[in-house]
Amino acid sequence: MIRAQCLGRRGLLPTRPTAVAPESPGSAVGGTVDAADIGRFARLADRWWDPDGPHGPLHRFVPARMAVIREALGPLAGAAGDRRRPLAGLRVLDIGCGGGLLAEPMTRLGARVTGVDADAAGIAAATAHAAAGGLEIEYIAGAAEALAAADRRFDAVVASEVVEHVADREAFVDAIAHLLRPGGVLVLTTINRTPRSYAGAIVAAEYVLRWVPRGTHDWSKFPTPDELRQLLEPRGFAVEPPVGLAYDPVEGVFRETADARVNYALVARKG
Repeated sequence: MIRAQCLGRRGLLPTRPTAVAPESPGSAVGGTVDAADIGRFARLADRWWDPDGPHGPLHRFVPARMAVIREALGPLAGAAGDRRRPLAGLRVLDIGCGGGLLAEPMTRLGARVTGVDADAAGIAAATAHAAAGGLEIEYIAGAAEALAAADRRFDAVVASEVVEHVADREAFVDAIAHLLRPGGVLVLTTINRTPRSYAGAIVAAEYVLRWVPRGTHDWSKFPTPDELRQLLEPRGFAVEPPVGLAYDPVEGVFRETADARVNYALVARKG
């Protein structure tokens, strides 16, 4: 069973098991949401599950991101987890879930996943794909702060390739801190703000290789690991050192590396 809901500006509006059409062209705006960014993704919503389409780089990025998620969240499951379902029983919130590229594998590993995204068109694509695969995932069209206002709590929060797109980073981290239970784990992946990331994530990815549409990223909004640490620690998080996630052009995959100058993951535990 798939549950799709529309999270309004003032609360939670339950619906039938189909995605709710947005009031505007495909997005819920306000708060931490960057309307222009959401609009760009909404126009590509029907291509989320096309590995050769505009979201192809994210498809290639899934195994490396899932390796980080599995390692970070596995210990939370304790005795409930096993080799086949290491995330068994964990309540996981996937912020900026898009079409469900991470929500689905986390569900297959045993997690009870809630995916939230301001792009209602992306939520519709995620809902349809999960239903076709027989996966039970709660998908919500809205923003993280609305879930926090509804007093939802999770064992873990995953925010992958999201923080560089939000309009208000402090409000975004405030929402995450509220959504995580004490002892819960946050997994962030994003892009560092360095000369190397400008060359790789902007010039190469958008203009040379054309992996993503031009204008997808704003280099000035890429957060450094230290900037994220300075946001998280005052809110009660113990932050681990960043883990680099570098693209291997020979194998066509991303791998963990000590080099965090471009893509990186950050794991933090709430005290």
